[in-house]
Amino acid sequence: MKTRTLTAPTIHAALAEARQLFGDEVVLLESFPPQGDQPARITIMTDEVAPVRRTPVPTAAPARAASTPATAEVQPLQFGYGTPPRRATARTGAGATGDGFADGPGTGAPATVLTRSEPAPDRLRPGLRGRAGEAGRGRLFQPPPGAVVPAGADYARPSIEAIEKLFEDRLKVLHERLDQMDRRFESAIIGAGQRWTSHPLFRQLLDQGLRPATLTRLFDRLADAGIAPDEEDEPLRWAVAQELRRMLDATTPRRITGPQVFVGAGGTGKTSLVLKLARHPGFFGRHRTAVLYLLPEDEMEALYHNPVDLYRRFGLPVQAVQTEQEMERALQRVQHFDQLLIDTPPLPTDEAAARRTLLRFKRLLGPIVPLHVHWVVDATRALDHATPRALQRLPLAPDGLALTHLDETRGWGRVAEWLMTFEMPVQYATIGPRIPDGALAYSPTWFIEQLLNL
Repeated sequence: MKTRTLTAPTIHAALAEARQLFGDEVVLLESFPPQGDQPARITIMTDEVAPVRRTPVPTAAPARAASTPATAEVQPLQFGYGTPPRRATARTGAGATGDGFADGPGTGAPATVLTRSEPAPDRLRPGLRGRAGEAGRGRLFQPPPGAVVPAGADYARPSIEAIEKLFEDRLKVLHERLDQMDRRFESAIIGAGQRWTSHPLFRQLLDQGLRPATLTRLFDRLADAGIAPDEEDEPLRWAVAQELRRMLDATTPRRITGPQVFVGAGGTGKTSLVLKLARHPGFFGRHRTAVLYLLPEDEMEALYHNPVDLYRRFGLPVQAVQTEQEMERALQRVQHFDQLLIDTPPLPTDEAAARRTLLRFKRLLGPIVPLHVHWVVDATRALDHATPRALQRLPLAPDGLALTHLDETRGWGRVAEWLMTFEMPVQYATIGPRIPDGALAYSPTWFIEQLLNL
């Protein structure tokens, strides 16, 4: 589509000239009436690459008009994307049937062509009519019933409402064409993506819990790298594994130094994880490791949730802490240990109560610097309730995640989706109940290999 600007004594004259130049498919974008010495100006939109002007037919003398009609070659009117040339017969005088403008293509009717320099025939002025009792054909706009056109007035001057209606109609046609192009483009994309959606690996990852949007993004990246669905199974699986590893890059664990505290909801396995880390030789089993347990404020709940005896059964030095004074004395006792792990009671399910509990933990843990906070997550439970922003706004914001009960999780793809959303480093994972063998250091590479059975 191209835009053009034309000038003329009146808006209607400019619009008529635009239709003579570019055909009836022009769309009026804006118009400015004449002011002072400035002529009227319009801006139009057209499909035409180059303007095509209708060739005016010379007006014949009356004597010649009564004889053989004159035939002239006329440039074609352009409708849409062009129509084949036609021949028009110009007749004037008593036998003329034209009404002021050339008829549309394909009518076969002779045409009388009027240019801007030619005055409108007097017989067309009264009531804007051609032959007796016949409304003028080919008019841009017809006057409303009963309208009186003053003598000498522009016989086809459009109203503002008519121009707006014409603009809306042309704009509707343009939108329909764009919608058609969008549908064709969408069909082409779906057709290309169908090659991946029918692949067994796509179905396997979908069954694991990965969303279709994530898989579409994944396989689009593979297609951009030049990998096709008809690749051999083993190289294709490794290519998918490498791309998934890039998508889980934010979960790569970081190096931790200093005390570590584990918080989370009830039943997530915080105490079991601390036991496994403290006894595992690959973690802190070869070091002098002490454990602190933060008791709840409620005495009855403190009696129910008290794993001190369990830690002592595994030979770990442990100290229960409930007040800030007890924390001060406990820190004096454990200052000679190589590693300090801190276990906490379950957080309440109510958000307001959980925030109050975390505020209390923060006060008790204030003297411990630096301190790394692990948010322990049970991989078998619903992971969609918490959000990254909600976790970061907690009084004791987590520095990373710890995944438990991965061995009991059916769809690791669902866990992968959750990890991609949170974009937080994962330090530890548990894949069994045995102490200490059930704990391992999380790795995105290991996670993807387990997901794809590599």
